[in-house]
Amino acid sequence: MSSRSRLLILCAGVALMVAILLAAVTHFAQPAHMENPAGAVSDSLFAAQFSDANGNMQPLAQWRGRVLIVNFWASWCPPCREEMPELSQLQDKYRDRGVVVLGISTDDAAKMQQFAREAPVSYPLLAGDAAGLDLATTMGNDRDVLPYTVILRRDGSVAINHFGRIDSLELESALAPLL
Repeated sequence: MSSRSRLLILCAGVALMVAILLAAVTHFAQPAHMENPAGAVSDSLFAAQFSDANGNMQPLAQWRGRVLIVNFWASWCPPCREEMPELSQLQDKYRDRGVVVLGISTDDAAKMQQFAREAPVSYPLLAGDAAGLDLATTMGNDRDVLPYTVILRRDGSVAINHFGRIDSLELESALAPLL
């Protein structure tokens, strides 16, 4: 085999590896955007109820008709804790425009309540535990990633889902067409 043939084979192999790497990075690093009609996702969300930081059960149906930012998190998750101040600021900024941030913890109630006392936020924190994980999966978290954020339109349909840490610029960009 000539050196030119070997070079062509090597270049083709490198190009293939780069293409595979780019596909993987694009798949796992970019937020997934979904366009779903109101249905199974919102039915599952609005049928759920979880305890809040005070131990009171909160039916999620009370937030029907609002633009919802549903953030699944855990107290042991550093990126989850990092994004919470930005979610809190966003809640304060858009509260009067019908936007509600909901933090659904995958921790048990005691862990979530302890965390809420130590790191208060301006939006409701709810203890989802295993049911919270199931709800996250129903809402599109097929990668078992935390944090995981879903933004729902007022009609309950999913506008955006995002795997991993989300920042205020991404949130504001996603909210703009929904307000």
